[in-house]
Amino acid sequence: MYRRLALFGLVLSVAGLYALQASQGEQDRPIRLLIITGDHGHDWRATTEFFKKFLPQDLIQVDVTVTPAKDLTVQNLRRYDVLLLNYKDTPRGTPETRWSEANINAFLVAVRSGRGLIAYHHATSALIGHYEFERCIGGGWRGQGYHGPKHQFTVTIVNREHPITKGFPPQFRHEVDELYQNSVMFPENEVLCTAYSDPDRPEGTGKYEPMVWVKRYGRGRVVANMLGHDVQAMQGKGFQTLMIRSIQWAAKRPVTWPVPENLDAPVRE
Repeated sequence: MYRRLALFGLVLSVAGLYALQASQGEQDRPIRLLIITGDHGHDWRATTEFFKKFLPQDLIQVDVTVTPAKDLTVQNLRRYDVLLLNYKDTPRGTPETRWSEANINAFLVAVRSGRGLIAYHHATSALIGHYEFERCIGGGWRGQGYHGPKHQFTVTIVNREHPITKGFPPQFRHEVDELYQNSVMFPENEVLCTAYSDPDRPEGTGKYEPMVWVKRYGRGRVVANMLGHDVQAMQGKGFQTLMIRSIQWAAKRPVTWPVPENLDAPVRE
């Protein structure tokens, strides 16, 4: 009997070792990221290409779908660690870009079951009126958001203890961009970054508006980032550092990407 117990203990130890090695192997491989795009009110082609340019290839393996009607299936989405939504349904959409209810359900199932999600900029205005989708991304632009003219503004880090923003300075200057205002916010959202909407500017609210927030949706980690209207707005070190660290966190990986000493964007007239 003692031999059987010893053998059983050995089997458990070996199994645990293999599981640990497999887990370590998963942590060492690049994060598999799928950018979902193909229709948008913004220049999705340019921003998607710029994501592929600045995201570090040794850490993040990028795939792109411009045919979400075909590719948003439960089976296909299982291949990825993180989904990056660079998408807005518009009247210019085609049958290949329009999400069916089955596509929406597959997307929601993927996040609920543990895939990470980055809802980027105007993507929080996608699928307006679909409550469960809006709950997944934590609200955002939805049908009530707006912004004034593009300008350079200061991003304030309101939670410097979260893994994404740990090590950030209290503030950094952000590139010329749209400052989103009046976003819908769900109670469970945890705001990491805000920006002050100057009331002396056109349509300014005089409030600190949420720019980046995180939440959980089932087992999935969700990051909503309102910054980055176009390639110019994506140039700043602050935006890029936030995005890379957000992808690591959403993938349930250690957040290791360093925070540069100077995150301020160059001033442009």
